Amino acid sequence: MESKLDYYARNRQARKEYQREYYIRNKNRIKRKRKLEELNDPEKFIDRKNYNRSYYQKNRARILKRRANAYAQKKKEQKAVTANPF
Repeated sequence: MESKLDYYARNRQARKEYQREYYIRNKNRIKRKRKLEELNDPEKFIDRKNYNRSYYQKNRARILKRRANAYAQKKKEQKAVTANPF
């Protein structure tokens, strides 16, 4: 079990990058599938919405902190590019 945890800890960043790339490549397919599920079973949509709402409420501080850091990083990069355009 410990070696399994070590494996996931060592490869966390690569796994996150792969998952993000997968989502970007398949975003439209995922959205279409969710839309079809919503039409076939409105209860599934309500359950997903309630889950997302409760997750956000539980983790609001962490989510807002991550958003603020991402925004600050983008501003910093944008400022560096405009300060030295060449």
